[in-house]
Amino acid sequence: MEQDILPVEPPGCSSDDSSSIQEFIVKAKAALISVGIVRDTVLCNGKEGNKLSGRIVDSDMHDVGRFLNRLLGLPPNIQNRLFELFIKILELMVHNARSEGQFDSGIVDIKANIIELQGSPKTVHVDNLSGASTVLFTFTLDRGLTWEFAKDAFDERQKDGLGSASDGFYESRREWMGRRHYMLALEDISSGMYKIFRPAVGEALREMPLSELKSKYRKISSIEKANEGWKEEYELSAQQCMHGPKCKLGIYCTVGRRLQEVNVLGGLILPVWGTIEKALSKQARQSHKRIRIVRLEATNDNQRIVGLLIPSAAVESVLQDLSWDQAVDER
Repeated sequence: MEQDILPVEPPGCSSDDSSSIQEFIVKAKAALISVGIVRDTVLCNGKEGNKLSGRIVDSDMHDVGRFLNRLLGLPPNIQNRLFELFIKILELMVHNARSEGQFDSGIVDIKANIIELQGSPKTVHVDNLSGASTVLFTFTLDRGLTWEFAKDAFDERQKDGLGSASDGFYESRREWMGRRHYMLALEDISSGMYKIFRPAVGEALREMPLSELKSKYRKISSIEKANEGWKEEYELSAQQCMHGPKCKLGIYCTVGRRLQEVNVLGGLILPVWGTIEKALSKQARQSHKRIRIVRLEATNDNQRIVGLLIPSAAVESVLQDLSWDQAVDER
């Protein structure tokens, strides 16, 4: 804010009206000064006349908790606008970090309706000093929802008398790759938003407002049509991503795919961390270059695994480098 240039449009402002943005910046600076976030302020002269300048001390620079607590001392209007600006900038930074493969979300829980281990775990490296093994686990994930599950959920809501008039099955208004997509929408009584369930990926993380639901989808009056569309999408998504059979990433694209293969390296990790990191750095896609720690639990035997997620496209390279590493250790 010191440079009066913001990476996002401030709340309540328009990019077409620069004066509204400058007015917000002036008010925001004054507010941040009033609660001690910005300190050592001076009134600039010359070209910067009538502009406040200051600094954020080092101890406050990375203390998000302190920043948010200070915001609570502001009047509600500017407090809400500053918090919304903070969220917008945070979302932009996360989006950019994800795009560049630099986003680190800590240990990620992998969840699906069905998580099953394929075959027996494969030992891919044995430490010469401790004798401990590094093991590759390969899981099959099924994220989808069957028609029977979706229909039962809808019927149960109707039977309990908790449903709204907009509850039901929907199809997309626009076609995507030559076909429409289907979903079940059920109103969340507490929030007034709609929980979304899809045949390929199950329950969506984000609830949808009614206005968006009606603008992008239309309600299906025929239960037979909903049944047919749901089952078709459920079957197609087993082996195909949402981009269709001509997707340039082929089998490695998992967007909208119901069945996924997940590879996790577990067991002894630290001694081979550098080898794994080097192997991943060779990958073409940025999202495949970053080491991610994941946690998942098999639904058939409740076995819990914590380890490093290895993208399917990188498995061969990682295993090859580990075998070379093993050969060097044994010399």
